[in-house]
Amino acid sequence: MALKQVSRYINELQSLSSDSIFSIAQIEWWLLKHEGDYHKAKHINDSKYLYEIEGRIVRLPDSFGNPTNEEKFIDVYKRLNDLTQLHRNESYFKQEMAIYHNLKDKPEKVKQWLEKNERFGADTYVTFLIDYLDYDINDEEYHLKVFFLNNEELDVYVNREDFKYTLEFLQKFNELYW
Repeated sequence: MALKQVSRYINELQSLSSDSIFSIAQIEWWLLKHEGDYHKAKHINDSKYLYEIEGRIVRLPDSFGNPTNEEKFIDVYKRLNDLTQLHRNESYFKQEMAIYHNLKDKPEKVKQWLEKNERFGADTYVTFLIDYLDYDINDEEYHLKVFFLNNEELDVYVNREDFKYTLEFLQKFNELYW
């Protein structure tokens, strides 16, 4: 994958927003458009670290030098894809917050609600707020920031409204659970 092609993908992503604030729909469109390229780049990158040792195929650790163009593209794609996967539970969190508001004055029901949602709040989404909303030294975070290991200069923020119920759920869950 040529540098020109990787920068074209990144430039295309950046062109979807004039202020670096993206909707999940924009990100999903970009991911869908480049899904095949992602799989090709991943295959090329993974095969670089495969070696035959004593008749067995072994994958050695990635190098720790400057990231290749493939690694940069893979990083952007994977991190954006991970976020869209987390977004798939937004309607579930909307439903759960409606349930919570109906039972919030009943301690035993709240306890059951917490137990029911423990897998999300204490496992799957346990670092969500830190991962996406811990980026401003003045604690003035608003939109979700996506961090890229291999593309630190790339600014991608996701519209907070796209995760409205996820954030509401996590704030309430954390307040009650921890």
